[in-house]
Amino acid sequence: MQFSAPYKLTGSSNLAFHFHPDHLADLRLSGLNDETIRAAGVYSIAPSLISHFFSARKGIPSEIESALCFPYQGYTFARIKLFPALGKMKYAQPPKTGARLYVPFSVSDGCVHICEGEKKTLAAYQTGLNAVGIGGVWNWLQNREPIADLDLIQWDRRDVMVIPDSDVFQRFDLIRGIYALGRELRGLGANVYIAQIPQPTSGKVGLDDFLVAGGNVSGLEIFSLGHRIFKNAAFWHGQWKFKKALAA
Repeated sequence: MQFSAPYKLTGSSNLAFHFHPDHLADLRLSGLNDETIRAAGVYSIAPSLISHFFSARKGIPSEIESALCFPYQGYTFARIKLFPALGKMKYAQPPKTGARLYVPFSVSDGCVHICEGEKKTLAAYQTGLNAVGIGGVWNWLQNREPIADLDLIQWDRRDVMVIPDSDVFQRFDLIRGIYALGRELRGLGANVYIAQIPQPTSGKVGLDDFLVAGGNVSGLEIFSLGHRIFKNAAFWHGQWKFKKALAA
């Protein structure tokens, strides 16, 4: 199936006529403007097409009222944001599909910024960053192996800044995923740094939230993979790689 928008949005198009109001409001909360939304090909998916993102046996959960579609490069894969969310499940993708790297725009020379989620990737791009995205901190693995989409980018001798949500630094399971990604990219020749988004309260702060509040990526604190903040993650990573080698 092709996941391109069923309409062509021009510079004069009024997005309110093409989007579910909840979807457009959600995009605006992430600070996304008309130009970015048009360029990324995001659209409100027709209710009849939501079934493509759930198994035929289980069907579409009755709680879902609508969905916002983020097509990936090539338009043969997409993820949708569910309205409302199914508990902790906010996004869905077609059954029996694996993780993908979100590359909404061509990657130019210079530092690549890896963001956690589609909207955050678009928010980063909108500020002028060379941005790509992963669906979550572990969404660069499939069957415990790095996804093929990592080959879309030439990592050798390139600076890479990973910008996860702020809660990554509060949870061992999340920081391990980001650290392991960093080690994978370093193994491909990249110079990897991980940025920390401030979290002034107990609430998680995403890159889009940070930018909307007036933050600037250049002001974020960044850490190399050898920083002591990753000491425990580095110890775990050694054991993890050893267990993978034994399993192989």
